[in-house]
Amino acid sequence: MTLPDPLTSRAVLIGISEYTHLSPLPAVANNLQMLASLLQRPDLWGLPAAHCTVVHNPTSIDAMMDPLWQAREEARDTLLVYFAGHGLMHSVESDLYLTLVDSYRDRMYSAVAYDTVRNEIRASFARRKIVILDCCYSGLALGLLGPEDAAERVANGARINGTYLMTATAENKTATGGLDTYTAFTGELIHLIKEGIPEQPELLELDTIFHHARASLRDKGLPIPQKRESNLAAHITLVRNRAHKSQKQVTLKESYGPIEGIRVGAIFNNRRALHDAGVHRPLQAGICGTAERGGAESIVVSGGYKDDEDHGDVIIYTGHGGRDPNTGVQIKDQSSEDSGNAALIMSMMTGLPVRVIRGSGGNKRFSPPAGYSYDGLFTVADYWTKRSVNGPNVLQFRLEQIEGSPPEKATAHRLSRKLPPGRREEIAPGIYADRLLAAKIKQIYDYACQVCSVVLEVPGGLRFSTTVHIRGLEQPHLGPDNEANMLCLCPNHRDLFKYGAITIEDDFRVIDQTDGEPIGKLTLKHDIDRDHLRYHRQHHTLGHRRLTDSLD
Repeated sequence: MTLPDPLTSRAVLIGISEYTHLSPLPAVANNLQMLASLLQRPDLWGLPAAHCTVVHNPTSIDAMMDPLWQAREEARDTLLVYFAGHGLMHSVESDLYLTLVDSYRDRMYSAVAYDTVRNEIRASFARRKIVILDCCYSGLALGLLGPEDAAERVANGARINGTYLMTATAENKTATGGLDTYTAFTGELIHLIKEGIPEQPELLELDTIFHHARASLRDKGLPIPQKRESNLAAHITLVRNRAHKSQKQVTLKESYGPIEGIRVGAIFNNRRALHDAGVHRPLQAGICGTAERGGAESIVVSGGYKDDEDHGDVIIYTGHGGRDPNTGVQIKDQSSEDSGNAALIMSMMTGLPVRVIRGSGGNKRFSPPAGYSYDGLFTVADYWTKRSVNGPNVLQFRLEQIEGSPPEKATAHRLSRKLPPGRREEIAPGIYADRLLAAKIKQIYDYACQVCSVVLEVPGGLRFSTTVHIRGLEQPHLGPDNEANMLCLCPNHRDLFKYGAITIEDDFRVIDQTDGEPIGKLTLKHDIDRDHLRYHRQHHTLGHRRLTDSLD
């Protein structure tokens, strides 16, 4: 995937900041200046200045439309058209009109019908077209993306391929100009382009930018933008992601459990604040983490899915996918192969804790009145499928709250390191091991057994395995909780090793203790301390001999 060719692409940025008969919009001038600057930056897109036309305060239809006509004639790769200013809705036909400097609110002939703009864009031979409308009633343009008649839509399909339209509001809504440097909608776009979006690819697609802007505006209680696209236009890449190279490589150890300095109940104003604090890194997605890295790190519960249930210490959380992005209605079945859903399933297997963040849109008994609250650690106890209230099937996960600390008898002496709640797994009364070490060993072997190389999978392609300490952590063994004392095994060979039915020699041959014969060689991808293998052989081999002697 590459950026549009700057040499064969064109952008027309139209904005009206001063009006004779309507209220001024001074922020629009800043919109135009900053957008033009960003599109021309070599580290973002690199559009030549001659190919980026700014039309500021046009006073006539010709002044607005001639630059657009010129751009649509020249563009062969991508044509981008932006408008910011007052939008008007025709009182009879409910059509959208884009204003000029001298436009009147009640005289539609003094403005430019969006239908005129649309026709020029459709006439372009550019492979891809992008339209951004930051004005009141801009959602009216959504119905004008293509012709309404089905036969005409097919006939003209080749001429409207790859069109992406984003609007500041729905059909009957007014936009928010804002008192800040930029208008509300364009300001979000500028911020995302200028700063980049963490956890996203090197090249940002239009849909990614739109959905992050939409989520941010929703958090702020501002009008919700809308969008339409045709023929995979959502995947048009617009700019390079400035946050991509600056992202820090997050390790497993840093990803799970509580965040240092963040107390349970802490309030965050928006998703960006959650990201900056490391509590929930994605700016839009409700699930953070992947199955490949050990499972979900955090989730946001904010009433986005009608099937969610929040009971305080137990949450029935609906998985990701299948919703209409504009209405929120479930229109497709969810899949366990979705990255977020797969991450939650893996969390159930690994037992790693999941940070839960509640948004103001959730159950009022447990959710903050505004913004987001960090509500502690939960484990994924179960998952299943059910028919949603809208019809299609959804995945649901049962999350149970983790107690704030382990039993008092789990003293610091028996912990290999200080572990936060949820990172501990009780493997014997009062003996706790670090779940992250187990997850790391499993990943090293790609969940394959070191003895038989068998990989166990569940529906959706997720793999699972078990780990075992060669020298036990409990009394009287007191082995260390580290990688050199661990094996990745299937459940069968875990139990055989645990009870001494198989042992491992210093040359890593695996011996069947029932007949003393080797059954193969241990697969090695990490360093194992042979002293632990000797300890295991010494204790378990002698035990078998005593058992054999007693049977004789």
